[in-house]
Amino acid sequence: MELKIDKSHWTPVKLGDVFTKKEENDKENARNRFDRFLKVNHMDPECLHVKRWASQENSDELNPTFYKIFRKGQILFPTRNPHLRRTVLASFDGICGEKTLTLEPNEEFILPEFMPFLFHSESFYAHTTGAIIGSTNPHCRWRDVANYEFLLPPKDQQAQLAKLLWAMDEVIEKEKEVLRSVEQSYLVKIEKELLNKNSEKTYFKDLGKIIRGVGYKPNDLLDSYTNDTCVILRSNNIFESKINYDDIKILNLQKVKPFQILNTGDFAICMSNGSKDLVGKSAIYFDEGKNVSIGSFCAGFRPKNNLSQRIVQHLFASNSYRYGIKRILSGSAINNLKPSDIESLFLRIEEDKTKVDILLNELDSLVKNISILEAKISVSKVLQKSIINQIF
Repeated sequence: MELKIDKSHWTPVKLGDVFTKKEENDKENARNRFDRFLKVNHMDPECLHVKRWASQENSDELNPTFYKIFRKGQILFPTRNPHLRRTVLASFDGICGEKTLTLEPNEEFILPEFMPFLFHSESFYAHTTGAIIGSTNPHCRWRDVANYEFLLPPKDQQAQLAKLLWAMDEVIEKEKEVLRSVEQSYLVKIEKELLNKNSEKTYFKDLGKIIRGVGYKPNDLLDSYTNDTCVILRSNNIFESKINYDDIKILNLQKVKPFQILNTGDFAICMSNGSKDLVGKSAIYFDEGKNVSIGSFCAGFRPKNNLSQRIVQHLFASNSYRYGIKRILSGSAINNLKPSDIESLFLRIEEDKTKVDILLNELDSLVKNISILEAKISVSKVLQKSIINQIF
């Protein structure tokens, strides 16, 4: 979608000219005044809405550096790792970390409802990531953020553009809500119908076998893929139940055993990560014409047959599987699983084969609907991003 925007009367400004950095810090009493606090991982990438938070009332641990107070309507921009693209519009008062900027628009120049989308524009990302300092703790400073320059439209145009931007945002949020509803129905069906507490235990080793990851030396890695090489997946390549090929390692095929090459229908499993929610996450592999194996911080799972593959796909997605994984994790800062942990994990699966056959068709259909909805949201986001980048 291409907008015909006349920017001839737009005014060049710097972010620091139209936003005020608020510093409402209360090291002694912030935690007594507010229950809810926001960590960076509560902020979804390229989404302005706050959908998760932590609560002291629920016994969540509050980091000692969390004493900065934010207010409803402020822009919250984490200066650590700005490349993560996590900036939100606060929908309530609460506490955030000291390194998160709490910004308020100067309403003399800008409409508050217009400006939030600027923080998800490609030009703003490019500016802030280009201003990163520090290696062990990459971050950007307020003075560098404040120097970001952009063209500011007159207020009447701000109002028109804000209406368009929020209408597009509403479309995406409604699509996300439909997706969440279908995903919830899918998970409930697994728990209530595919799993049966009265059934005998079924161990994952009964459904397939573990493929141990390939160990490699950095000096053995190659720069590009050929038919004589193999893509090595690592834990960061398994995300949101999908395989991400953006940051892969390549190894000579001779250094990989034939049984370690993934086949269509195999699963890649994250076996080590700082986040408990990611360890044990799996993604099904579909042959894309390349040799693919897994690294030493991952494992593969090869189902015994097509029926096992269909069952395992849904088991890996279940809450019961996630609960079982979290119970057996080892490590403190880094959470780890051993291949034997996956093999010894068990669930109780419905034993009536007729019921299972019908149920698997229903679950497969829900998975297909989820994929369709995800694709629809992806298209909407691309359109939204195009509009934002044309404006800013």
